[in-house]
Amino acid sequence: MAPDIHDTHWKRLSRSILVDTRFLKVYNDRVQMPTGHVIDDYSVVSMPSGVVIVATDQQDRLITQFEYKYAINKTILNLPSGSVEGDEPVLEVAARELLEETGYIADDLVLVQTVYEYPSKADHVIHIVRANGAYRARDVQHEATETIGPVHLITADMKDYGGVFDTTYNITALALTLPAYLKQ
Repeated sequence: MAPDIHDTHWKRLSRSILVDTRFLKVYNDRVQMPTGHVIDDYSVVSMPSGVVIVATDQQDRLITQFEYKYAINKTILNLPSGSVEGDEPVLEVAARELLEETGYIADDLVLVQTVYEYPSKADHVIHIVRANGAYRARDVQHEATETIGPVHLITADMKDYGGVFDTTYNITALALTLPAYLKQ
């Protein structure tokens, strides 16, 4: 009889740190599989968890923005998002990031789902939060590491959003909450 896959775990034999910054850690692990096979160079990436906010305003328009992403050297259509710092409650992070990046507040925030981005090689998780009935409360307060344009309100029936959602976290968040915004 085959072992129950839910009871099989790899054993870390050793770990060395290859990169250690505030945004990213890269490890080289030596691991032993349940079969006894040893892998000497299994790389693991660790990043802070993130939150993506699918927020609509009081007129049911989706709150988006254009944001420059250095790693791909491209400005993308993006949903408000940010990093979870330490043990912060996810809904508090979502409320903070929505306010900082867009100037909007929503009293109705719900955690929809938590997903792993690439669990074979990374421990990064993304919390998808739905925010309803958001309203403008103040000016934005972007972090020094962000290049974000003004709020861009869209509706699902618009022919052109001015861009497409082309990141896994935006597509996943919209597929789980407002799939009508995913245009072919």
